[in-house]
Amino acid sequence: MKVCRTAVMLGAVLLAGACRREAPRTSTAAAEAEVREASRLVAEAETRKDALAVMPFWAEDAVVHFNGEAAIRGKEAIGKMYAERLPRLDTFRAESDSIEVAPAGDLAWETGSTAVTLPNASGPPSTSKFLIVWRKEADGKWRIAACALTANPKT
Repeated sequence: MKVCRTAVMLGAVLLAGACRREAPRTSTAAAEAEVREASRLVAEAETRKDALAVMPFWAEDAVVHFNGEAAIRGKEAIGKMYAERLPRLDTFRAESDSIEVAPAGDLAWETGSTAVTLPNASGPPSTSKFLIVWRKEADGKWRIAACALTANPKT
């Protein structure tokens, strides 16, 4: 009877484990490729100065930190920032240097650099570096949760 009870309990444990539902995990290599593609699309939209095309890539609760400025919080405020700032630029270019994905596959961080020129500006473009945190949302899409941008020293 003791052997039978042990077998029943073992079977119940195995059955419970088989029935447990978890969100499917994406491999870190696949996640990195997804983030890299999203980053490419964001950079292309920013280069075109297309604020509307950038916004689907931002999380509702995202935050942006620019060097020496108050934090910009929330997707709506970030959209206003893009609408105000992008048209004032002559050129904007962002380039990713690296993308790392957390082992759980739900967060990634990207570093890179930007170069900006203003209309009628003389001299080289203004450059900066960025750190972006990407988060995989409930709908399976990667969105920017946080971005910090700091100016490089003038040379």
